[in-house]
Amino acid sequence: MTDVMVVLKVFPEGDETDLEKVANELVSKLPEGYKLVRKETEPIAFGLKALVVYVSMPEKTEGGTDTLEELASSIEGVSHAEVVGITRLGF
Repeated sequence: MTDVMVVLKVFPEGDETDLEKVANELVSKLPEGYKLVRKETEPIAFGLKALVVYVSMPEKTEGGTDTLEELASSIEGVSHAEVVGITRLGF
């Protein structure tokens, strides 16, 4: 089975949100078969930063990336999350 790389942008509720804590909580909630590959921050505006995570997940996942978005959005301090990219790994 092939995996896909999902680029997920996680928007905090405010500039006081600890993005490292959000990333750690997201990793602890990832379902089996999902793996955090990379994380970084990206400036949004006025000192506010978004967390950008790269997650490897099985291609044939029921619900697709919706599960990942909902999982990230449910974390305390997160306003919302959206998939900004997806690519297939391997053939």
